[in-house]
Amino acid sequence: MDMEVANASREDMRAAEAAYAAARSFVPRIAELAPGMRAARKLDDALIEDMEKAGLFSLLVPKRWGGAGLGPHEACKVTEIIGSADCSAGWVTGFYILHNWFLCRFPLEVQQALYERRNSVRAPAVFGPPGTAERVEGGYRVTGRWPYGTGAWHASHVLVPAMVGEAMHWFIMPRGDVEYVDDWHMEGMSATGSITIAAQNVFVADGWHCDINELTSADNYPAAGLHDDYVYRLPFTALLMVSLSPCLGALDRAVELSRERLATSRPLGFPRIKRAPARVRWAEVYEKARLMRLLRDAATDEILAGVRAGEGASPLREARAQLHLVHFVHGTKSALRHLMDGMGSSGYRSDDPIFRMTQDVSILATHAHGPDYDVVMDRHARSLLGLGAEPGDPGTRLT
Repeated sequence: MDMEVANASREDMRAAEAAYAAARSFVPRIAELAPGMRAARKLDDALIEDMEKAGLFSLLVPKRWGGAGLGPHEACKVTEIIGSADCSAGWVTGFYILHNWFLCRFPLEVQQALYERRNSVRAPAVFGPPGTAERVEGGYRVTGRWPYGTGAWHASHVLVPAMVGEAMHWFIMPRGDVEYVDDWHMEGMSATGSITIAAQNVFVADGWHCDINELTSADNYPAAGLHDDYVYRLPFTALLMVSLSPCLGALDRAVELSRERLATSRPLGFPRIKRAPARVRWAEVYEKARLMRLLRDAATDEILAGVRAGEGASPLREARAQLHLVHFVHGTKSALRHLMDGMGSSGYRSDDPIFRMTQDVSILATHAHGPDYDVVMDRHARSLLGLGAEPGDPGTRLT
C-alpha cells in the first residue's frame, strides 16, 4: 500500500472512532431529554448545538472545509448510535449529515460562502412537491410550499425544489427568507419537527440552485470532482442507508431491553423467561437484528464495489439498492412489532421505550416506502423485469 494512502486510511480510522465515541457520549443525554423533546415536537436547542460542535454533522464534509471526509459506513454507524437513544434525534442527525454532502456538490464559490466560518451547515432538503421558479436577471424568483422539512427548526439554510424547465432543481435559501408552518403533529417521530416550509417570490442567485438528478449522480455532476474525499465520487444510492440506520439502533436497544424483561417479567406469577415461546420470540428478533445489519452493510458494499469496478448508474442497480432499503426498514419494523406482540398489554404504555421505538420506526418506514408501499415496490419490480417506468409515475429517480 502506498504510504500516503496508508496514512490517510489511519487518519480516517481515527476520525471514525472519534465520531463513534462522540455519538455514544450523547446517548444518555438524548435518552433523558427524549420525553420532553417529543412533547415539544422538536429537538433540544442546546443538544443540537453541542452535537454540531462535536463534529457529528460534518462527517461527510470534505477535509478542505474542516469536515471528516468519511463515507457511508461511518455515517450509518453514527446515526445508528444516536438512534439507539431516540429515533427522532437519529433521523435529524442523518439528514444533517447527508445534506452537507449535497451542499458540497454545488459550485465551489457557493461552498466557499457556506463553509467560510463553519464545518457543517444545518439544512433540511425537501424532494417535493416542486414549487415554481420565475427567471429574472441574475437568478430566479421562487415560490412554493414544501412539507416534511426535517431539521428546519435548527437550520441556517433550506434546500427546496422548484421546476426549471423540465428539470427539478434544489434552491438554497437562507432561513430568514422562508416561513415555517408548525404543522407536524404525529404519533411517532414527533421530535423531528418535520414542518412545512413556505417561500413567496424569494430571489435565488445563479449558482445557488442545481438539477437534483445531476446533483445526486456520481457520473454526471461536474462538482463531484472538486474534492479528493472518496465519498464525493459516489452516487447518492451509496448513502441511502444513512438516514435510516436509526431504525437499527432502535431495534438493537429494544432487543437489549426485552432481554432484561424476560428475566423480570412474571405474567400471572410465572417467569416469562421459563416460557419456550417467549424465548423463541426473543431469539427470532435477536437474529433479525443481526440480519438487518448484514443487509445494510452488504447493500452499501455492493454499491461501493460497483463504483470501484467503474460500473455506471442504471435503473437495475438503482432498483436493487432501493429494494435493499425497503426490506431493511420493513424488516426492522416487523421485528419490533413481533417483540411488541409478545409483551402483553403492559408493553403498550405510552412511556414504554419499546412501544415508542415501534411507533417511531413505523412512521420512519413511510419515508422509505414513499406514499404507498405497493406503488414503490412495483416501481422497482418494473425496473428489475425490464418494463420501464409506469406511465405517469411521479417518482423521482436518484441515480
